[in-house]
Amino acid sequence: MFFFELLGRDPLAYLVAFAAGAFGLVVHNLFQAYLADRYKDGDPRRYGFLTVEPRVHLDGLGLIFLALIGFGFPRLVPWRLFGPKGAQTALMGPLGFFVAAFFYILIGRLLEGVGPATSSIALGMQVAGSLMIGHAAVFLFPVPPLDGARVVYAIGSAEARRFMDQLQSYGFVGFFLIFLVLNLSGILPAIRAGLSGLLNSLFAAIGL
Repeated sequence: MFFFELLGRDPLAYLVAFAAGAFGLVVHNLFQAYLADRYKDGDPRRYGFLTVEPRVHLDGLGLIFLALIGFGFPRLVPWRLFGPKGAQTALMGPLGFFVAAFFYILIGRLLEGVGPATSSIALGMQVAGSLMIGHAAVFLFPVPPLDGARVVYAIGSAEARRFMDQLQSYGFVGFFLIFLVLNLSGILPAIRAGLSGLLNSLFAAIGL
């Protein structure tokens, strides 16, 4: 995997990318917790998800996966919203990843112009931005426990919710198989490419 190989090529860049990626998981949760709180759901505030406390947001296994393959996952933000409000809250997670990607890549590009002293940090931020785009693409899919599945639970039919329950019953094996199919079929790369194109358009609009 490219991300773990970065550790041998440039340890500082790897550490920067890992730290920024971990904070991106926190940003994902903060975006969801903020909107749920605005919609008067008290669970995120009650359980501390409106703070930046890492122990609240980060999952140990999710961090291990992030360190090894460049894809991690945070703890689920609790909320009891249904209908459009629940769907909007779930979609705030991928938006959080996208916003994190924008700022990480922006910082990386700005640091590139500083000189060799910041080259490793610049590379780490660029890699972190790429990781966040990947996270945004993956979390959009309707596969439990991803945000796309929480959208289905919020606004889907009873049959759709039962299907999500069936997928969830297979646990990690089911998630991995579906992820593999989406990746090999080209669906996931296409969504990732679309998000990257949107990000590049934003940078072009501001002259970067």
